Amino acid sequence: MGLLSKFKKKNQEIPAKTEISRGEIPVGLPSGQVRLPVNGSKGLDAIYTFLQCDYESRGYNDALTNPDESYKSDNIKLLNHDLMILIDQSSTYYEDMLKEVEFHISSRNRAGLVDLVEELKTRLEIVNDHRLKIKVIREEAIKGEGPIQRIGLSYQRGFMKGLSAISQSRFFNSNI
Repeated sequence: MGLLSKFKKKNQEIPAKTEISRGEIPVGLPSGQVRLPVNGSKGLDAIYTFLQCDYESRGYNDALTNPDESYKSDNIKLLNHDLMILIDQSSTYYEDMLKEVEFHISSRNRAGLVDLVEELKTRLEIVNDHRLKIKVIREEAIKGEGPIQRIGLSYQRGFMKGLSAISQSRFFNSNI
């Protein structure tokens, strides 16, 4: 009994921190880093989520940190490369799903489960449609057209606003 009471006291003395306060950044996660896939989404949803992120505020903050034109263009290239990685991950996700659905169609067809096979064929059409959309997005991204332009334009707009904010704060705070 004495041993258990000593153990109990030790547990009571250790404060448990369950939440991260607003200003803290967990170790190993640099500020502004995008996790892939975004928000646990997979496939086409992950790509759309990535494309809809707020790159304007990221560009603004980056301009305040390092107001250099080469820094801006490097970050836009990094964002474009992140999108290409996500496109590749999504393609692999659908290729794996395609093989799995085809296997289930084949095995359920042999078992004579006609209704289930029809349902799986519908699922197969959806997977193929998503693969086609990803192919189009990839081709546009390679050409620098389509949704990928949103990333660059949004980031660039924020970066320019950050540069403007730096200039305004220096001009208005100086003794002229």
